[in-house]
Amino acid sequence: MGQKANPNSFQRSTKTAITFGSGHRMNEYSTLLKEYFSISFNIIALFEKNNCVVKDCFFTTQNEKAFITLFINFLVFKKRSSKNKHSSDLKKTDLETPIIIQKVFFALTKFGYFSSKRLILQNLNKTALKYQKTFFSKEYVQIKKELNIFSKEIYFESGIFLFCLMNMTKNTSLLISKFIARFFKLFHRTKKINKFLLFLTKFVDNVDSLRFKGSRIKGLKIQIKGRFKGIPRTKIRLFQKGSIPLQTISNKIKYSLMHINTSYGVFGVKVWIFE
Repeated sequence: MGQKANPNSFQRSTKTAITFGSGHRMNEYSTLLKEYFSISFNIIALFEKNNCVVKDCFFTTQNEKAFITLFINFLVFKKRSSKNKHSSDLKKTDLETPIIIQKVFFALTKFGYFSSKRLILQNLNKTALKYQKTFFSKEYVQIKKELNIFSKEIYFESGIFLFCLMNMTKNTSLLISKFIARFFKLFHRTKKINKFLLFLTKFVDNVDSLRFKGSRIKGLKIQIKGRFKGIPRTKIRLFQKGSIPLQTISNKIKYSLMHINTSYGVFGVKVWIFE
């Protein structure tokens, strides 16, 4: 029979569906859906070029492209070259300047949206800072002390923000997989890859410290598969804490899959989160 899984298609989604306005007909749905994916792909690629990861990117239109509302929430990563800058200075990020807004509006005009546009940006770094100040302040201080050996690495602060978002928000499996894919590709040919994998081990182990203190995360599993250090055969590295019941459809398990194109071949990153 094979291994059973718990895909998201069997679960009842609480997220609002994408609306294209009441004036469109059902036979135009396929065209609008294709247009939606092409717009989302271009917007996400634009933000990823500016050193960030997009969690959600969706939009709504009314009266046949007369008015469009675009919502994007993103997580900013620390730049590799900025050694003297403090990454928590979120006011200096290039993502909130008029330049990125003009680029987004220019991309929308290419798809025929020439009239009124509204752009809603949510910086998840600021959201994570608010959560750290209001919720679990003592626990996060202890976690930062345990992860203090990675404080000089470029993935440290973004990893702390991601850990906070995972415990306080929903659907963060895609953020975690993109976070791993970004820095794994950066360090896969260097000695720092072992330190990054150790960071993932500590990251997953600290899930238990909050699981018994009211956290909404009951289990976390990360799998990385590929040719580590260019060996002939593929290996699997597993990082798991808590329970991941894949055979119970009623359980809400968020799953994401990312592929990393490296000089050693293609690596696969899978993330399961039991909420």
